[in-house]
Amino acid sequence: MKTEWISIEISSPAAAVDLICATMAEFGCDGTVIEDAQLDTFIPPSPDLDPDAIYQLKAYFEEPGDQAGLLHQIEESLNNLSALNPSWKFGVSAATTVRQEDWAENWKQNFSAQRVGKHLVIKPTWEDFAPQKGDRIIEIDPGMAFGTGTHGTTLLCLETIAELFEQENPPKTLLDVGTGSGILALGAAALGCQRALACDIDEDACRVARQNIAANNFSEQITETTEQLEKLTGQFDLVVANILAEENVRLGQALLNRLAPGGTLILSGILREKEEFVRQGFADYQLNSSATRYHEDWICLIYQSERS
Repeated sequence: MKTEWISIEISSPAAAVDLICATMAEFGCDGTVIEDAQLDTFIPPSPDLDPDAIYQLKAYFEEPGDQAGLLHQIEESLNNLSALNPSWKFGVSAATTVRQEDWAENWKQNFSAQRVGKHLVIKPTWEDFAPQKGDRIIEIDPGMAFGTGTHGTTLLCLETIAELFEQENPPKTLLDVGTGSGILALGAAALGCQRALACDIDEDACRVARQNIAANNFSEQITETTEQLEKLTGQFDLVVANILAEENVRLGQALLNRLAPGGTLILSGILREKEEFVRQGFADYQLNSSATRYHEDWICLIYQSERS
């Protein structure tokens, strides 16, 4: 299990913060913090950022084999961003070591209970909450894994899942690809999903997901695995992939192989500027596009497979 990361600090004008977060994700960043606000590699900057201010971002990476090479890549990417707007000025600091307990504590800064749909409530383990009649409460401690339910891409998925389980004949089985903290599988299980498989190639993510699943008493309904998607078997009524746009496209056929006839495919983790790229990547599959959801800079594409 990883216990130390490196942190690279970047100074940036507010208007470029979201571009930097997306760029760092492409370099394998595990998470980003902007001053006192916790961000995920997928999350856009707060609309409350002062447009005239300069912000300090900290990008976290697993210890790279070539630290100097990573710094050079980051500097090159910032030079490319400066070409988009000559008024943008950036600065990059040398890498520093960060321990797990320091970063894990940061998750608590901007995470509080929230309602998704009519009955699903996501709350942190450390917060009290007075439920309403019919509420299904999930307690989540993301630890070092992505997924509190508050971030744009995760929220889009949860909203879609909640709607599906409010319809007649809701899905009975779910495959959650890139499960992170396990939040999507947990939300589906709380709403009535009978069986879910939560997969993530990151062993730390699966460990956190396993802990969250057990803490919410869903170990019988949800199984977690580090097996690669291409090696999984079986088909599922609902397949959710909350991953980067490029990974959605790369794994397109593997996702379709796991989708049952008449099933629903949810694709998220997609910046608006990548919407057409993902649509083109799935254009040749036998799918019906049923809806698109938008939240700030992010989109969620929803497809239905043809019935046999």
